[in-house]
Formats: sequence, structure tokens, C-alpha cells
Amino acid sequence: MRYNLKLLLFIIISCSGLANALAQKHNSFAGIRIGYALPMGQFASHEFGTGGYALLGKSIGCEAAWFISPALGFGIDISTKSFGFASGYYRDDYVESEPSYKSMDLLSGPYKVQTFMGGIYYKVNISPKFHSTFKLMGGIYNARTPDQFYGVIDNLFQKENFFWKTGSLDRTFGFLTGASIDYNVYEHVNIVIQSDFTYAEPVFLYYKGEELYTRNIKMPIFNLVPGINIYF
Repeated sequence: MRYNLKLLLFIIISCSGLANALAQKHNSFAGIRIGYALPMGQFASHEFGTGGYALLGKSIGCEAAWFISPALGFGIDISTKSFGFASGYYRDDYVESEPSYKSMDLLSGPYKVQTFMGGIYYKVNISPKFHSTFKLMGGIYNARTPDQFYGVIDNLFQKENFFWKTGSLDRTFGFLTGASIDYNVYEHVNIVIQSDFTYAEPVFLYYKGEELYTRNIKMPIFNLVPGINIYF
């Protein structure tokens, strides 16, 4: 155990030293991003039974890249996103599709998505103050569907019944591609405008009574996230 801890400590120190050396030589960076995330395709669709009914979301993340040449580097990107659920549209579509329901009330939580990506970066200098960075990444994609509370009045007894639908979590592989524009404002500080596209196809597992069923949702997401990079 002590040997493993020493080995782990040695690897961490070695990687830190290598990262610092590369950063000093090739102007690498770490940064934070806060902005909007736009659900697309099936994820945002209002097609009852298949659509995700996701609304415009918020995104916060951070990334760091180490360059092994003036143009080519590798790095990591970590983000968390939250998307509201179009409860009104889903409620109306649900009642329309179920003849035994007279009306429905629906309270819903958000979708939550977390990504942990690693990949390659390519930097293009535009001017002394501006440069652009492109990246292609893959990694872990965690997605959780909303927790939801339903209140349903049926046509037969005119009585309101309540039930709870617990959100489902899936962890799968996803990919990310993106581009950014950096503007140098002060020594090692840059303002960044970044656009990313992430994609994954999680499979969510639910209980219906005593039975299990699955639901696949394709989750393309476009992010527009301004931020700050610190170069070192």
C-alpha cells in the first residue's frame, strides 16, 4: 500500500513537472467557461413518445491544454449542464394521447448532463492579439432525466391520482468538437468566445409497475460559452 501511494505521488509530481515545462515553452492554458447550451434534434423535440422536450440550458465548465508544439496540444474539458423540461407542452401532448385522462398537472425537475472529455487541440495564430483554437475530444458522458410529479384526473371517476416518476441516470461514451477565438487583454489573460458541439446516445432505464423498460435519447447539444483563459 505504501509503495502504491509513493508511486502515485511520483506520477502526479512528474506529470505536474512535465505540464509546467510544456506550458512555459509552448504557452499552454487553463480556463473557465459560463454560458448557454442549446439542445438539438431528438433531445429538444416535442414529438410525444420519442422527443426529450428539453429547453435552453445553462453550462459551466473548465478546461486545460498543454501544447507539445506551437500548434498542437492535448487537454481536458469538464462541464456540467442543466436543461429545463417543457412541462406544459408535454402535459398537453400526454392528455391528448391518453383518452382516459381529463386533465393533468405536472411538476418537473431539469435534465442534468456532465461531460469529462480528453483530446487534441490545434491552435492557429491570427494576429499578435488574436488566435483560434480547435479541438476534437471523446470521453465520459453522464446524463440524468428529470424527476417528475404527476397529478391526473381521469374521465371515469373524476378523481385526481398522483404518481412520481424518478429520473434515470446513464453513463456512456460521447464526443465533443469545438472552436474558440481568444483575445489577449492583459499579459497572460485572454477573453474567450467558444462554441462546442457534444453528442451521445444514452439509454435510460425505468420501472413501470413491476416491469422494466428502456428509452434511448439522442442528445446533440450546441454550447456557446464565453470565458477566460490564463496562459502560463
